Amino acid sequence: MTVYPRPISTLVFSLIAALYSGIAHSAEVVFEDEVVEVHIPEADVDFVPATAANLDEQTRAALEMLATAASKHPPIENLPPARRREIHDAIYVPLGLPNEDITNAEERYIPGPGGHKIRIRIYSPKEPEAELLPVMVYYHGGGMMVGSLEQYEPTLRRMCQKSGIIIVAVDYRMSPEYKYPTAINDSYAALLWAKKNAKSFGGDGEKLAVGGDSGGGLLAAVMTHMARDEDGPQLDFQLLIYPAVGTRGNSKSMDLFAQGYVFGREELEWAYGSWINSTDELNNPRVQPILASNFSNLPPAYVVSAEYEIMRDDIEEYAQLLKDAGVPTVHKRYQGTVHPFMNMAGVIDAGKEVIDDSARKLRDAFDMMVNVE
Repeated sequence: MTVYPRPISTLVFSLIAALYSGIAHSAEVVFEDEVVEVHIPEADVDFVPATAANLDEQTRAALEMLATAASKHPPIENLPPARRREIHDAIYVPLGLPNEDITNAEERYIPGPGGHKIRIRIYSPKEPEAELLPVMVYYHGGGMMVGSLEQYEPTLRRMCQKSGIIIVAVDYRMSPEYKYPTAINDSYAALLWAKKNAKSFGGDGEKLAVGGDSGGGLLAAVMTHMARDEDGPQLDFQLLIYPAVGTRGNSKSMDLFAQGYVFGREELEWAYGSWINSTDELNNPRVQPILASNFSNLPPAYVVSAEYEIMRDDIEEYAQLLKDAGVPTVHKRYQGTVHPFMNMAGVIDAGKEVIDDSARKLRDAFDMMVNVE
């Protein structure tokens, strides 16, 4: 990602007459958020408006639902972080899967960096296929600033039930309150804990994977590099669902679909700017894992992209870098849909499909041959 060094600017946001959950209330909130100005390189291609895109009917309907839901709330960039997260969940949870009691679920607080307690949620099959099961540590999406264990529970319950493995969801600390590298440090601490304590929740610490979507996909990708480079846990698999891996400046999709497809260029620049401390950090592979110099000896990967999303080309380039380095990698582009379609699995069939595809890939990775259809 090419950036033009500029000083950190202070944005002062004011909110009056906020609306949440159908209950009107008035409040004046002044929120100061330090945001680094990030500029993603542009490509010499023409923008494709969503009205001209070959989106599938379910995705078009979902975009209308999102627009309607968003119109009931103020723009989240004008709000304090806690309100951003409330509104994000309020908009997306109704479009997701229903939360069904199809797995066991246990919440714990585990030791984190500097004495911080990391909240995790452990999903395990109700009828386990073995005394000790493989484990995937999962990092939720949301641009490193929104998303929650609660929003992702239906998704991870289904993935757990379909795969037959245990999933440990991590509530890492987010921006803007916690800048880089807090989320990275929390994520790695949770991975080390899962390895060491797997038996305490019926897991096999010798059969370990990482996974994540969007910003959580960034974290999962970074975990594979850290585990390799820091003599960390041996990982058997990585699940990267439209991961925010950064850019080497080769993306055309960043301009083709720059706005109108849920998550655009400006939102991505803002998310990076809210998370990092300076433009220099954009050169760090732990901020943009696509900039890593070594992709060899990483775990086998399943990498997902969506046809109509700004990060598509970078995600697919990352998958190719893995392949070129000899890492067994399967990439799948979901046609006719947008980022983040998995979060809209209640109204977009491709969202359920990617969950079930991921479950099958996890089973294959751990040689679990039971049919999960």
